[in-house]
Amino acid sequence: MDNFAFLLLPISESDRRGIAVQELAKGWKDDPDTLPLLKQCATSDDNSDVRSAAVQELAKGWKDEHGMFELLYARAINDPFERKENWEGNPRQTALEAIIKQRPDSPQTLSLLRDRAENDPDEKVREFAQKKLAKLEE
Repeated sequence: MDNFAFLLLPISESDRRGIAVQELAKGWKDDPDTLPLLKQCATSDDNSDVRSAAVQELAKGWKDEHGMFELLYARAINDPFERKENWEGNPRQTALEAIIKQRPDSPQTLSLLRDRAENDPDEKVREFAQKKLAKLEE
């Protein structure tokens, strides 16, 4: 999206902020303040859509950054998301998807999937983890 045209779109504040996170990651990747800001959004924003967008952008643009696996791992376990609507995206699942994509054969990934398949408070994340675990263990 050109510059900040998204600010004029008739969308919700959370959608606007999620788009802002995406644009920040895309347009200012080399700015030294971008990574800390995205980490802050991923870990402490009040809105789950913004946290998910930040996790997604971090996984995409900074996957080789020192400590990124640990940040994603922590998000997959500790994000405070509570499902209110069936259609909502869960930042824990977003982080889990990134970890599976980046490290499908890692023992840590399998361990995390086993844990989430049994212990995640969100039924959709448990089901997702169970399906992915079954595929990886084939």
